[in-house]
Amino acid sequence: MQEKEEDELDVYINSEKGPSEAEAIKKDHVMMGKVALSSERRKLVRIVGFSGIKKEELKEKSGLSDFMYKYHMDLLLKEGILKDEGGKYHLTDPQGITVHESGLRI
Repeated sequence: MQEKEEDELDVYINSEKGPSEAEAIKKDHVMMGKVALSSERRKLVRIVGFSGIKKEELKEKSGLSDFMYKYHMDLLLKEGILKDEGGKYHLTDPQGITVHESGLRI
């Protein structure tokens, strides 16, 4: 029995497949859930706000221990809610701004 060989077009089409729209929406909802479940993460996002904030200032204003601050910031950075630009944290566009505007409150 002969196996079907993939031609160049098949290889290209298969390499361009990304997550479906449904998968992308599900991923966004999971990420929003991770942020929403933690009052500390909601507080960090709110403190950063639209104008951004220096790293040291965010740490001080958050009132979190070093361990908890690092834990929550690692998640927010990894999930693409916040970004580090030149020593300041900013909300990402659109994920971080969406979280901020969603009305998640402490």
